[in-house]
Amino acid sequence: MKFFKLTILFFLLLLLNNCNDESLDCVCTEEFRTYLVVVVDSTGNPVDSLQTTVTSDRGKEYGFEGFTPPPFMHGAYFVMTDGYQNDFSIRPGKIIFSGVKDNLEVTGEYLFNTDECRCHVYKVAGPDTLVLK
Repeated sequence: MKFFKLTILFFLLLLLNNCNDESLDCVCTEEFRTYLVVVVDSTGNPVDSLQTTVTSDRGKEYGFEGFTPPPFMHGAYFVMTDGYQNDFSIRPGKIIFSGVKDNLEVTGEYLFNTDECRCHVYKVAGPDTLVLK
């Protein structure tokens, strides 16, 4: 009988210890977030056919093959998507967008982070529109 009580006490302590587990209960939505920038020329007209690169401040290059901006958004280019949420933490990371067309260039700096569960990326800072110069 004493062994039985000790066994139950052991399992109760084990169960209580598991209740203090600080792992996160994450429930991510099915939403897939994308962040775009619109590039315009010096007169404010959207610039299409820009050759773009998106890199982190650590040198990682991000690709968005297979993604196309909405057809009504002329001059729009991808800066970041949820497809790269595992590359970020709750501390913002720097992303550099750059583009070239006809010897003209454009560059923009962005800060992105993610939530603790790494469900989505969030734009912390960065322009919505860039001017090709």
